[in-house]
Amino acid sequence: MEKARIRTGWKNTGRTITVEELANTVSSVCWRMSLNAARNLHQQDFVYSDDHQRLGVIREYLAFLVHCADRLMFEVLDQDQRQRFMEALVEDCRRHFRANAQELVGGEPGGGDFIQHLNARMSAYAGTRFDGRQPGYDMLRLLGSAVQDWMGSDQTNRWVIDQVMEIDGPEVFGVFLRSVDKLRRNAGFPDPS
Repeated sequence: MEKARIRTGWKNTGRTITVEELANTVSSVCWRMSLNAARNLHQQDFVYSDDHQRLGVIREYLAFLVHCADRLMFEVLDQDQRQRFMEALVEDCRRHFRANAQELVGGEPGGGDFIQHLNARMSAYAGTRFDGRQPGYDMLRLLGSAVQDWMGSDQTNRWVIDQVMEIDGPEVFGVFLRSVDKLRRNAGFPDPS
């Protein structure tokens, strides 16, 4: 997968970083990783029929990474901090997604609302395993299935679920985890217990 430039530090290290600032930076990581994952599918010779399809795949990765961020912050932030973090993260991800969807296709793909879609995915992912700070097989399968739904299962794209579950999903999450951990540590938030 092509390397994405990901921010992992803060410009002014002498000040206190708020959970909202951390969330804003993590949302940029979510956006870059989701965009990179969608590009990688094309580089692996999977075919997008249009930009709606590509944006649908990006939205699926955003939902996956937002859910993973929530799981990663569960042991790090108290309840109030976690709520503020998630509200800011979701709003920033929605802003990134809407601006790009508006520019590319004039609205959200599939006519859906980002928040409704995210809530549905968060509920589905809530029933999956996340052991040892890693998404379980069932979580990666859910991501792969969601991407497959957008990509279709014609001759060219029928193996996209395997690509996402076995290669892209774990790789995207690995970069995401390292980035979030560095940002969290550099902002002064505690390590998980």
